[in-house]
Amino acid sequence: MELINALEKEYELYGMRWKEKPHIILTDYGEKRIRYWSESESMRWHISWRDESSKGSGAVPDRMIRTKSGEPAIKYGNRWLTVHDHTETLYGCEDVERWGQFIGTLLNAAVSVKNQEVFMKQIEPPVFDLNHCMTLAQKYFEANFQCMVTSIKESKQRLEFSRAIKNRMRNHALPVLDKELSVKNGKKIFHFLFYQGGESLPVKGYLPLRKFMVEWLEQTSPSSLKRLLTEVNKHFSLEQEQGLLLLAEVVMPWELYDCLDQLDNSSLERMIDGLKRYEDCWEKNRTLVKTVTEWFDEKRRKVAL
Repeated sequence: MELINALEKEYELYGMRWKEKPHIILTDYGEKRIRYWSESESMRWHISWRDESSKGSGAVPDRMIRTKSGEPAIKYGNRWLTVHDHTETLYGCEDVERWGQFIGTLLNAAVSVKNQEVFMKQIEPPVFDLNHCMTLAQKYFEANFQCMVTSIKESKQRLEFSRAIKNRMRNHALPVLDKELSVKNGKKIFHFLFYQGGESLPVKGYLPLRKFMVEWLEQTSPSSLKRLLTEVNKHFSLEQEQGLLLLAEVVMPWELYDCLDQLDNSSLERMIDGLKRYEDCWEKNRTLVKTVTEWFDEKRRKVAL
């Protein structure tokens, strides 16, 4: 009850009681989620991107509910505490236009000077280590698993292409994004897309958006992903440097790195089962690469015409 009393004192919320302690409370104004922050810098960054991404968007991020005095957070013990609207109803992927508008607005905020300066401590993009992949893959080469032979060869080509783009664009700022960007975080309040953000350290680069697009493809189709990119492009240009940086992240063969690391070769049966999962993962990501590169090619052809 001590926390409830503190919330009642600071917020204009009434009828508070626990639903799922210590994160979800019920109020006379619906369910609310409590987030706890040990780092004020991280919290300020999350406050900033939610506020910026809510401007002019048809989607609503889960902004921090302000206190009676207008503050986005309160100090509670040795941590900070923020309160957010909360719902469990999934929004789904049908409304491509609204999702595209939200992601476009999010990317505008993610590359802004304000976003870059608010929180400089972030997770740096991982470095792809092809030599590590080759070492892990050697045992599967020896077992003559064709999918591994094919994917290693293609990965080298994709890696060279990605690095060439990134080297050319090295003077352009990468976005700083919520690490937990996910279709599953898209919830529905009335008819609105209500996006529930995370609370982890942000990531520099397009890797969170790449993972989002893989997830989108799993739930929809290549044509749907192309429509999503078209909608994003209306609000955040993908036809210049930032689009190339996104393309570089998409073609980077992260699935090879991730899947090889997870393969279990403790027995032949587990190795074969792991390679079947790997092959499925590889094909899903090849579909992503094919779909996104086709979209960029189609945009270039239209400009040429």
